[in-house]
Amino acid sequence: MIKVTDFDLRLLRIFKTVSDCGGFSAAEATLDMNLSTISTHMADLEARLGIRLCERGRKGFRLTDEGRAFYSSVQRLLDSVEVFRMDVGALHRQISGELLIGIVDNTITDKQSPVSHAIGQLKRQSRDLEIRLEVKSPSEIEDGVLHGKLHLGIVPTRIAQAGLNYEPLYREELQLYCGSGHPIFDLAPSDVDVERLMDVDYVARGYLREARETTSIANLRHAATVFHMEAVAMLILSGHFVGFLPSHYAWHWVSQDLMRSIRPDRLTHYAEFQLITRKGRDLPAPAQAFADKLRR
Repeated sequence: MIKVTDFDLRLLRIFKTVSDCGGFSAAEATLDMNLSTISTHMADLEARLGIRLCERGRKGFRLTDEGRAFYSSVQRLLDSVEVFRMDVGALHRQISGELLIGIVDNTITDKQSPVSHAIGQLKRQSRDLEIRLEVKSPSEIEDGVLHGKLHLGIVPTRIAQAGLNYEPLYREELQLYCGSGHPIFDLAPSDVDVERLMDVDYVARGYLREARETTSIANLRHAATVFHMEAVAMLILSGHFVGFLPSHYAWHWVSQDLMRSIRPDRLTHYAEFQLITRKGRDLPAPAQAFADKLRR
């Protein structure tokens, strides 16, 4: 029997990442390793254990029964390692360990967002803190927090998922925009007849409750769906679509007269950003400290 002390923690972390990502190829970017290196490490781990941990091939990736049981053991071990790191940090009055944060794209230019300031404050308290900041869609962030892949997330308002806590943080202003070359560009921002918007192509973000965005402009023609802010901006800049963007993000193009807001007097609305955490599970010390700084 192989003792736990014989295991290489690095191999265990690779195994966990591959399992979390759902396959070798999917884990390449996260691990910053090529496929052959990941495969070699996984084969080495299986050889050390003497068991088959996963099946991979044309039918895709899946953990074996032994692999699923081993995953649970690895999770407990790595959690214990994090607790050890935090305990050692506490002896030096330092916040140490790992902090896993999920956030949506293109919020960096929003002066209302407390994220960068909170990270700066936290790092001044700890040189040993390891931060992983992941930019994902709201649904991916919720899933990550729910399944323990992220400690906390910051997302725009959504329908609350069971198992998660939602806490208001700040508001983001959004306006409807068109790009240079669009038929209504010369009329924007104030001379656009709202009724004319029934005839223009609209790009929606798939993760927002679009009905709330468009309550005052019935029958906008839904012509495209995207899941990232940059994609909305790209379609608007094509001159063929209108879409909602945060005012802070759109300013880069507005200042160059490449975009114009459409009837901000009627169509401006706000997204409420929230801090999400998992119900029934205490945050590790770094995540708790970060959440406290966000609240301030």
